[in-house]
Amino acid sequence: MSGLVLIDAGGTIASLPDAQGVLIGRQGTAGLRDVLARELRDGVVERQAYAGLSEDMGFGDAMHVASMVAEAAADGAAGVVVAHGTDTMEDVAFLVELFHGGSMPVVFTGAQRAASLPGCDGPANLHDAVAVARHSAARGVGTVIVFGGRILPARSARKLDSSGPEAFGPHGTAIGRVDGHGVRLTAMPKRAPVFALADPDPRVEIAALGLGSSPALIDALVAGGVGGLVIEGFGRGNVPTQLVPAVERAKAAGVLVGIATHCLEGGTAPAYESGARLAALGAVGAEDLSARKLRLLFAVALSGGRSASEAEARAREWLAR
Repeated sequence: MSGLVLIDAGGTIASLPDAQGVLIGRQGTAGLRDVLARELRDGVVERQAYAGLSEDMGFGDAMHVASMVAEAAADGAAGVVVAHGTDTMEDVAFLVELFHGGSMPVVFTGAQRAASLPGCDGPANLHDAVAVARHSAARGVGTVIVFGGRILPARSARKLDSSGPEAFGPHGTAIGRVDGHGVRLTAMPKRAPVFALADPDPRVEIAALGLGSSPALIDALVAGGVGGLVIEGFGRGNVPTQLVPAVERAKAAGVLVGIATHCLEGGTAPAYESGARLAALGAVGAEDLSARKLRLLFAVALSGGRSASEAEARAREWLAR
């Protein structure tokens, strides 16, 4: 196969309104190939991975998408476009990037406004995604999100706007643009060693902190049997000092622990007392990853029954590249 595979993974771009006008998932295929202009349809094969809204997706659904991407790569596809719901697009795109190491571009896109609404943005985004996936300069780009004319690496892309057409950013991390005049790639993203395709360990959770957060949530998650825990802290990865003993207890219980920041940019570093104490305890700093993406890295690193120490080594190796 040398054509393009278009994977329908549900979401707003494939949604339908119910009798009250509320958007719901479509039961069958969305026929997204037919949305493309005639000249873009040639060589495009459409396959369905998921029907529904992306907030309902689980690891099994995400791995079905990843498996279909791997199958397309093995069959020699020139590129893959995944039409996906925006709520978890950044998660599934990053999960695919953890497994996809080849030169075939994988491009995620979707819509903020459904086809049933005036000003729907799905057709334009789909057109742009196909253009990127077919562009010769995109070979080796890995997994990206194309949305609102921007090309964003899966590693850094995050949904920033819940309803506007420029949904994803941060804009400063864009590696190119695409519009009616073509594709302009200005950089290639940082890529890391891939993992063998395997079901992620679901026993990884996120503890998001706020002003005056207590250790109770961390202790409760550990008591509930988590295998990995990502703490979404403040600033460079700081936490209230009263939480440090709870992290120590989690590590003693054999839990893989990481620290991320709620900030969109800047990343983590053990620059302040609490962050330095967490680092000394062995908490893995997320660096430029969001808490959601560090959670996915942990889930993949823990797959196959790896111990917390083995998974920590794999996660640190991935982050170091």
